[in-house]
Amino acid sequence: MPAVSEQRLFDALATISRACGEGGVAAASDSDLAGLAALDEATRDVLGEAALAVAYGAFAARGGTDGIMHSLVAALGLMAVAAGEEPDPPAEILGVGAEDARVEAELDRAGEALDREFGRDADGAAMTAALEARILGNAILLGGCTLAEGDVGPAAVRLRAARALVRLAAGLVAMNATGDAAAGAPTRPAED
Repeated sequence: MPAVSEQRLFDALATISRACGEGGVAAASDSDLAGLAALDEATRDVLGEAALAVAYGAFAARGGTDGIMHSLVAALGLMAVAAGEEPDPPAEILGVGAEDARVEAELDRAGEALDREFGRDADGAAMTAALEARILGNAILLGGCTLAEGDVGPAAVRLRAARALVRLAAGLVAMNATGDAAAGAPTRPAED
């Protein structure tokens, strides 16, 4: 990888941060965008990693679940691009709660199985372990399918499975945030 001037990286990162803070990359000046477009692929990779590190550090220091949701939304968008689709994370997250006969049937079947196995008085740790086993077992089973290679082969199924798991994670985090807000609980630590 060619040597990358730290100043160029900082300038590019500042441009992206400023543009996002002002409502999107479109808010950046033409010269800023031209500078970003002129970066080679290796420099863009370094810039992307630096942006992730900065975001991680900022959200980790802040506390709360905002950083988790931002990261999940970004992952959904990147996976949509990898699948050759237009990213629409909000629609994907809302799709978790969509009415679907197959989803409803799975919910009913899983609920009945958990009641038979654990009863209504099971503790949270046992239920979490059972839920994790079912999610991972089904995801690995379907992700390891033996379809022929191609547009809808195993790699495509695994990517769709990963997207479904991230959608589910984002939906669960959103449900917690909604529940906390409805209960009047703070969603992040109080500012000093």
